Amino acid sequence: MDASVDARVLGHDGNYHRIKKVISRPYKGRMYRIVAHNLGSTVVTPDHHILAIKASHVLGKYRSSMRFIQDWYAADELKKGDILLYPVIRETVDKDWIPIDVGGQKYDLRSKTLPSKIAVDDHFLRLVGYYLSEGYLQTEKSKGTFGFVFGSRGNIYVEDVIHCVRHTFGLKPSEIRRIRGGISVRFHSAGLANFFERHFGKGDENKHIPHWIMLLPPRKQAAVLCGIWRGDGYINSKVAKYVTISKKLAFQVRDLLIRQGIIMSFRERPENGSYKRSYSIYVSDDSSLAKLGKILDVELKIPKKLKNNHKVWFENGYFHVPILRVEQIDYDGPVYNLEVEHSHSFTSNSMTLHNCGDMMTIYVKIKDERIEDIKFKTFGCGAAIATSSMITELAKGKTIQEALKITRNDVADALEGLPPIKMHCSNLAADGLRAAIFNYLSKTMKPEEIKAKYGLEPPKADVEG
Repeated sequence: MDASVDARVLGHDGNYHRIKKVISRPYKGRMYRIVAHNLGSTVVTPDHHILAIKASHVLGKYRSSMRFIQDWYAADELKKGDILLYPVIRETVDKDWIPIDVGGQKYDLRSKTLPSKIAVDDHFLRLVGYYLSEGYLQTEKSKGTFGFVFGSRGNIYVEDVIHCVRHTFGLKPSEIRRIRGGISVRFHSAGLANFFERHFGKGDENKHIPHWIMLLPPRKQAAVLCGIWRGDGYINSKVAKYVTISKKLAFQVRDLLIRQGIIMSFRERPENGSYKRSYSIYVSDDSSLAKLGKILDVELKIPKKLKNNHKVWFENGYFHVPILRVEQIDYDGPVYNLEVEHSHSFTSNSMTLHNCGDMMTIYVKIKDERIEDIKFKTFGCGAAIATSSMITELAKGKTIQEALKITRNDVADALEGLPPIKMHCSNLAADGLRAAIFNYLSKTMKPEEIKAKYGLEPPKADVEG
């Protein structure tokens, strides 16, 4: 995930949102490593809230057939067997054409001039996949090479690469030659090499899928997956596997598979001697293998399994993933928070979270010292929403002095009690009401006048009203 300002991250709603601010602070204390089936682990502070459903009390084989209520939970509220919710990409922006917006052609006297725009069709997108898996670039001012090296298993795809380049860019290969254990194909074009470097990166560790392709309809994204898997993956009737050393590309491929409704397992392997850190994706679920086989145009005879525990599943726009374990660790170092536009949430390696705590805004309309109307907007757990709603009911119609006497215990009692771990939500509601009243009064009164008449201090920086 690119965690820089203005980058876009996937939110809990399945849409991408802009990062407004990246916040770093020193932290010393307890943290939690939450390890999930299929997706790996994420380390969080006690302040992070995680989108999940409580299901640890239900036997695993029944979880996919039951209905649960999703909510935001602190890390210490989750345990083995609870279900993490990872969003399926919903945002879709189709493109029929894209411009060839690169230089290099002016000084490249050897190569054919590229078209000014190209169609975003299966040929081009499959070529993108081939490049991300088996392609390489040589870029210079006046010349460039766009090439591929396929191993012995990839020879059958060389003709498809040549066909895709001719169809999309009108170019013929400059060189085709057999090498030890495979075949190499090259296209001499500075413009084409610069185009692929700009959009898809150069060098195996730097390759990535541009954001606009992550937003294409799933039927078009399937062509990218086809080229990628044909190059760096394999598939048979029992399992499919894909490997890359590009971290960003690995997580993007994982998200594209999830969007196709394909159940997979994601693994990270550390650097070992001459072997670089790598990322592997496995597919073994019957229906998922069948879907991937269709994308790759491979006919599979999948043997029926005698047992399927349905440990993970798709439902209501989320990939449901059980927690394997929750580990407590001591930590002393920097921690990070992202302020994300609109959704106030983002996905990590294995979960969906918002780590700014519950967010509550209360709006009041006051006439003749009495609260005539009151509304709220809350992003947080069910308890935060319930306390927000209750504070509006308790305060509406009361005078300012009466409203200021409402305490967190009043809110909790009106809800017939809250769990101890959720009592902070009633605090937040009471503080939000006081902040809203202060903000209203500050339009016509000075802070010292408000304090003298109502005993009301300015709200804390993290309380909004």
